[in-house]
Amino acid sequence: MKKKVSKLDKLIVKYLTRESSKKELDKLEKELNEEVKSKESLEDYIKINVVSDFVLQKFDIEKTRTALLHTIAEDKRKATNAKVIKLVKYAAAAVFAGTLITGVFFKASLFNTITNNTQVVKTEIKGGLSKPTLSLEDGSVVILENGKQVNVGNATTNGKELTYLPSNEQNKEVIYNSLTVPRGGEFALELADGTKVWLNSESKLKYPVHFKKGRTRSVELVYGEAYFDVTSSEDNNGDGFNVITNQQNIAVLGTEFNIKAYKDENFIYSTLVEGHIVLENKSFKADMLPGQQAVIANGISKKVEVYNVNVENEIAWRKGNFNFKNKSLKEIMKVLSRWYDVDFVIENKELENINFKGVLGKNQDIETILQIIKNTSNINAYEIENRIVYIK
Repeated sequence: MKKKVSKLDKLIVKYLTRESSKKELDKLEKELNEEVKSKESLEDYIKINVVSDFVLQKFDIEKTRTALLHTIAEDKRKATNAKVIKLVKYAAAAVFAGTLITGVFFKASLFNTITNNTQVVKTEIKGGLSKPTLSLEDGSVVILENGKQVNVGNATTNGKELTYLPSNEQNKEVIYNSLTVPRGGEFALELADGTKVWLNSESKLKYPVHFKKGRTRSVELVYGEAYFDVTSSEDNNGDGFNVITNQQNIAVLGTEFNIKAYKDENFIYSTLVEGHIVLENKSFKADMLPGQQAVIANGISKKVEVYNVNVENEIAWRKGNFNFKNKSLKEIMKVLSRWYDVDFVIENKELENINFKGVLGKNQDIETILQIIKNTSNINAYEIENRIVYIK
């Protein structure tokens, strides 16, 4: 028999996914302050919905309740004039170093008496573990392992970031490298001009190992998603910077922006964070300002549409979060598939268009993420078998 969802359950879920209104915060605070009733409900909620994978022994439910009340009070203070609680910009100070939004604080911070003898049998699937590859001009490939330092030409890596040193060899022919980040990975790159690039999962960037003076600094996002922090033309002898994809060219003087150009998605999204860029394709041109996003149909040369967007939502991945606000389950599964290197099968096709509104941390294992999505949507169950997730 399916457990009836209580009023407190719903209020806690909305709070964990950062969707509580001021009125709902008041209700949650009131519920938690009702001593006997709230202790029993909160304990049931945690056992069933948050830490079902733990073999729980004793834990301090009063400490849990008190801590939750404290964070609610802090959020209410910050949101006095707001209708809806917003995600704290850097998601750390107010809510247990950002982990509250994923519900994991119940597992780590608030359970203080799980003994060392507790046996947990579970296969964790985490993201950010795949090894990027560096393809050199001569066709050779270097695997960039975490924590392993590698020196290749004028580049060095510590397994987390690849850095190219400036070169004064202007007479030499320009040599190109390619950095490929597979599913389940993420990597940072600093080009020879000081420009920084962060590549998301399943992405590939082609670039010169050094830039020649008097020429535009050009790189190509072959596919995937990348965030660029470009050094200004003033610091590079007036030389501009171009990012090329299969559908567009972005001319840059010095700015920050994000490009999402996955091969299996219907649109290419270019979002300007700071500065000024000019986006062009064969037929159209868009002169963009901060806070704007250009959208082009992938594979079709059509008009460039420009919209005003919430930049923080669009670049959440750079700050270690999934922003799934107003995203369908089908879109969410695509993002999770890339980050955790798994495949999804949605058995009930009617579920594909269900929207989820949460902001979740990328540093959690996939079961934690799936459990939260299950608790806040119409998903009945899920199963993981051989890196295939079946949504029921």
